[in-house]
Amino acid sequence: MTGLLLAVHYSPAESEAYRSIQRLQREVSLGMLVRAAHHWAGNLMVVTIVLHMFRVFMTGSYKNPRELHWVAGSLLLLLTLSFGFTGYLLPWDQKAYWATVIGTNMVGSVPLIGPFLGGLVRGGAEVTGQTLLRFYGMHILWLPVLTGVFLWLHFHMIRRTGISGGM
Repeated sequence: MTGLLLAVHYSPAESEAYRSIQRLQREVSLGMLVRAAHHWAGNLMVVTIVLHMFRVFMTGSYKNPRELHWVAGSLLLLLTLSFGFTGYLLPWDQKAYWATVIGTNMVGSVPLIGPFLGGLVRGGAEVTGQTLLRFYGMHILWLPVLTGVFLWLHFHMIRRTGISGGM
């Protein structure tokens, strides 16, 4: 919900992204609160998923016949972390820019396919306005769709095999 409210005021253009965040925080009623809620909800989501996976691991709930539950849950964790990575660039300030440079360079250092992956993630050789648009699209379109698919799959498998007795 907070993301929808933020999207109303955000402009993913290279020349406007930073100003739109500043306007949101200074001029929009409760804009700073909405942005903070979005930020902290994302952090809480990561913590919740990690705690859930820890519980599943400790109780052995990932074992037969629920191995695919663990795989789907692990992919959901990666998608959640991807939300954080793509969302970090959107303020388009110095901190976000350099964090994205470092993150995409890490992707680019993967043996054999790194340069290809780095270029794919950035949309070119450098972090530019193209990267901003690419990350915005991933953050508001592709990641929510993929997350919805994997959540459906995860819950569907749980309904078919039942919840583990755990401890």
